Amino acid sequence: TVIREYVKKQPLASVKVPGVELNIGSALPETVELHEIPDVQYRYVVVDNRTVLVDPGTRKIVKVYD
Repeated sequence: TVIREYVKKQPLASVKVPGVELNIGSALPETVELHEIPDVQYRYVVVDNRTVLVDPGTRKIVKVYD
């Protein structure tokens, strides 16, 4: 809930990531800029108009919001 509220208040422009499926466990390339959420270990980015929560250490997707 905290993450969802923060993301709504901090909208990002959607980016395209060719060749990457938005599934939990998929890794995003280094070229994708991840954005911080205060007091949360994960980062986020908007890909194809869907908010994606990412583990910054592995760059793997941990949650996809519609």
